[in-house]
Amino acid sequence: MTQLIDKPRYIQLYENILEKIENKKFDSDYQLPSENEFAKEFNVNRHTVRQALQLLKDEGYIYTKKGKGNFIANIKLPYKITDKSNYSSQILDLGYEPNTKFLSAEIIKGSNKICKALELERDSEIIELKLLRFANELPISISISYFDALKFHKILDYKDIKPFSLYKVLSICYKKLEITKESTIFEALMPTLEEAKLLLMPQSNPVLSTTTISRDQFGNIVEYGQALFRADMCKVKVDLI
Repeated sequence: MTQLIDKPRYIQLYENILEKIENKKFDSDYQLPSENEFAKEFNVNRHTVRQALQLLKDEGYIYTKKGKGNFIANIKLPYKITDKSNYSSQILDLGYEPNTKFLSAEIIKGSNKICKALELERDSEIIELKLLRFANELPISISISYFDALKFHKILDYKDIKPFSLYKVLSICYKKLEITKESTIFEALMPTLEEAKLLLMPQSNPVLSTTTISRDQFGNIVEYGQALFRADMCKVKVDLI
């Protein structure tokens, strides 16, 4: 790669690493050299290295594991189209470490779209639950779930449970509840600035949106949910048999 003399050194280093990432010279989850190793290799100080790595992190190309270092973020997680799902178990099966960060939970007045999806009357009170999901400490998706506040109000009593798991909370509150996905709709969207920041990605990159309806064993609507996945880290898997 040609390095322009008038470019700051941290930009040159940033472009050097980025070129290797884009040319697939690193395996998924590859650990980058330490700041000291980069500084020695490129004859720069650690502050310059730190600037380059921070730029790569801000743009979603790398992520940091506390106490371990920086890693390439070219993870590809398959989104399985099944009637049941468990985020943590799926991530563990792929060899990654799952985690969920609780963002918010509040009762809102449902929009016409949400109330219709939940088969409720207009302006019904709805629980809106937002979660940020990780794989190997890298934010992968934003999950937004909507529930009938009258029927599922107990969820709010467990919003401080750690580590937070929506389906664990549902199993605690409603022990006999069995949930099955009825349908999933996929759509490519552009993220908002807030969503892009949460997912550590440029706002100019698209997200893969999945909208799901889930019902209980009696056919009643339980959840209307939307998940926004980093499109560069997700692929759809359909099992036909």
